Amino acid sequence: MSKSVAFLGPEGTYTEEAAILHAPGARHVAYPSLPDVVAAVDSAEVDEAVGPIENSIAGSVNDIVDALIGKQKARITGELLLPIDVCLIALPGTSLSQIKRVRSKAEALGQCRRFLTEHLPGVVLEPYDSTAGAVSSLFAEDGTVAALGPNRAADLNHMAVLKTGVQDRTNNVTRFVVIGREAPGRSGRDKTSIVFDFDREDAPGLVYAALKPFADAGINLTKIESRPTGEKIGVYYFLLDFDGHEQDDDVRSALAELQRHTAMFKVLGSYPRAELRAD
Repeated sequence: MSKSVAFLGPEGTYTEEAAILHAPGARHVAYPSLPDVVAAVDSAEVDEAVGPIENSIAGSVNDIVDALIGKQKARITGELLLPIDVCLIALPGTSLSQIKRVRSKAEALGQCRRFLTEHLPGVVLEPYDSTAGAVSSLFAEDGTVAALGPNRAADLNHMAVLKTGVQDRTNNVTRFVVIGREAPGRSGRDKTSIVFDFDREDAPGLVYAALKPFADAGINLTKIESRPTGEKIGVYYFLLDFDGHEQDDDVRSALAELQRHTAMFKVLGSYPRAELRAD
């Protein structure tokens, strides 16, 4: 039996595209939310999952990290980078001049603001739960409504693509992570993701003390981010991505020193670093 890979549904999303790219021969299973996707891996309902964690324009997708923090088995086992080509999609026979409303995920609407302003001035923007859902919703509309989404969603729903590449920036790339239950060994080109918070509230030098072991070991930090824990104002999780594997000696030493200052600490995963495909 082929392995099963969960993704954020419905069919036709960029996440499904990433899941197919990761495992072309797998059985791909749609779930309604990213926490559901992570939970399906943790409970062994599926073998793996693929979900977005960061976009080069819109920034981080926090749901994946939040879900991983509370799970025992699910962890990041890989990553892939997917260039995002946003299409303007409508019912067949629709012309650009007819469009009065455009719907999509809020992130997609924001990524295409320049195109919408220049080519569809005054259009009403309608946030929607997913890009693919916005496309399929056009069945119930007339020719005055369009959607922003993947070309695959247009194909699946037999819709017309009025224009491709309507995103404001050509370097619109989403980083997706692969979620599994088995930690991969060292590949020689690895990345590690961790999350932690401190054992006391705001105090001088806390962040410096947390980052110093990495600088002392010559470990390159590729991402540093903080976000609220949700407990109360002023209490944060800190998220780090850095080059190296948790089994590397220098990484082990840096993490051991970091943990002296933390209340909660978790390695989200060590995994091979992705490269952007030229094609």
